[in-house]
Amino acid sequence: MTTRKAQANANFHSVTGQSVFDAKQADARFREYRRRWVEEPGTFTVGAFPIHLDIESTGVCNLRCPFCATTTKTWGPDEPGYMKLDLFRRIIDEGAAEGLCSIKLSFRGEPTLHQRLSEMVAYAKQKGILDVYFNTNATLLTEALIQRLIDAGLDRISISVEGITKEAYEKYRPGAKYEEVIENVKRLRSIRDARGLGYPQIRMQTVMLPELRQVFGQYTEFWQPWVDEVAYLDARREGPQDDHRGLQAEWPCPFLWQRMTILWDGTLLPCLMHGVTDFSLLALGNVQQASIKSLWQGEQAARYRALHRAGRAHELEACDRCSFRAMELEKLAIINPGRPAR
Repeated sequence: MTTRKAQANANFHSVTGQSVFDAKQADARFREYRRRWVEEPGTFTVGAFPIHLDIESTGVCNLRCPFCATTTKTWGPDEPGYMKLDLFRRIIDEGAAEGLCSIKLSFRGEPTLHQRLSEMVAYAKQKGILDVYFNTNATLLTEALIQRLIDAGLDRISISVEGITKEAYEKYRPGAKYEEVIENVKRLRSIRDARGLGYPQIRMQTVMLPELRQVFGQYTEFWQPWVDEVAYLDARREGPQDDHRGLQAEWPCPFLWQRMTILWDGTLLPCLMHGVTDFSLLALGNVQQASIKSLWQGEQAARYRALHRAGRAHELEACDRCSFRAMELEKLAIINPGRPAR
């Protein structure tokens, strides 16, 4: 059995000395939620229910970013759609009754395309979910939508922007307009502050692509006046040159002890399945036919956790292809960058 602990947030790096979580540290329930998020993967503690759910409000995206697995169609089935509100309410009703702490209303798509996004936020907050947020490219953050999301009680928002110039940004975000996105972010902060509110907390983040490293200091300085936190995510390697199949490693994935993902059609995954084309390799079922709790506590999920704890994740075909796992194995010097594919 592996002695290595599962490490939460190993691919995430905050650089501003301030977190979007700071504003809620006075809440004991919130502190307990964040403690569990960090500690339970390290102790391999399986709670009665997932701490967090990634809920795919939509699988549709309005951009085609070249570094994204959604663009390359290597992240699940290419059958984008929108989650129905009755299914969403069913998920939240169960989660609220079982102590669910947080939800993220995004997965592969752009959540602001969902016409009932603010209703989803409001319903989750009314049911007592502590931390409701989503990731967005901010291209559709109109004043009307911002007002609705604030009224609904959105806790935080993570905005993804690559580069500090129009040329760099539009290279990585085809279909987006740099000036419009800057204006949308400033509008969000201005409306929030004008209403005298501390929410939603705003995080600006980028995927740390190699050519952005040398200008990241400028990136931070540019965005810091308009957001509460600046951060970056390690870039996942998803090309054929980054094949890591068959490599055994004492690396357990933290996701299996923290979270689950629910696709727009109700399909439930045990993790985020980064860069895995066939979701059926790990899918646990559909929440329209089974409870989330039963699947979280079921034999199949327990088997996945046991294999990861034993350093045998490579025996799971999906994990053996996962770009998140490949990225983490590279950090452990188990994979060499640019290693020839098998």
